[in-house]
Amino acid sequence: MKPRLGLPSDVEAVTNVIINTMPLDPQWDYRFPYRHQYPEDHYKYTKMLFEYFLDPGFDDWLVMVVEDSLQPGGPTQVVSFSVWNVSYINKRRFGAGYKPQDRKSFVHTTVTTLWGMELVRKDDLQDMTVMASPMGYRLYTWLGFEKAATFYIQVPGEEESLVLQAMIYRPAKLHEIKIEDVDGGCTMI
Repeated sequence: MKPRLGLPSDVEAVTNVIINTMPLDPQWDYRFPYRHQYPEDHYKYTKMLFEYFLDPGFDDWLVMVVEDSLQPGGPTQVVSFSVWNVSYINKRRFGAGYKPQDRKSFVHTTVTTLWGMELVRKDDLQDMTVMASPMGYRLYTWLGFEKAATFYIQVPGEEESLVLQAMIYRPAKLHEIKIEDVDGGCTMI
């Protein structure tokens, strides 16, 4: 199982992965409290966002997908994805003043995260950061990310809140993780 570049034709599959798996993460209820009341809108706007990310014309973003068979020997389908901001490539190519165009508008996840970690190393970047939800925190820690800060998000007057961990990865740790060691999974955006 190897990640591949997401294509515009993957938009339905990626949208379905989000709709079916992200509710397992506690932050999803906070971010989308009306998704059960308006499921068509939730699907529509989630799909629109990923049409943008998957459009090859918007080269500041890469979507990597992992396909796997849900049954041994069965057909494969997209089961996980990750979205990467690679605007630094355009900044290197076009200079520090480059600004993106204004636009409208555990196994599988580990594979895409390892891909991103390898990209950091290959492109000789100093680090990579993520905002980890409670669901992703353990995975990122296991992969060698270090906690940098904790963010408490709460609308004034509401009981519900969200805690995210800012985490940083420095390339020297990549060699410690082997894809064969992966056991488990989660989904991230």
